[in-house]
Amino acid sequence: MYIPRSILVLLLIVYLLFLLSVDWINQVDGAWYRPFILGFLVIAVAAWSHREQDSDEF
Repeated sequence: MYIPRSILVLLLIVYLLFLLSVDWINQVDGAWYRPFILGFLVIAVAAWSHREQDSDEF
């Protein structure tokens, strides 16, 4: 089974950010927009990783 590189990078980043976000969510004085910035970074890295693939990889 072939898993595209962009999906592997996305899964790795989501896993690492999940570990960080659990502590951030439990903080009462944390910024409300912090999860949205992390979500944007996950999407940006996945898009960048997908852009680097050749069109004949699929």
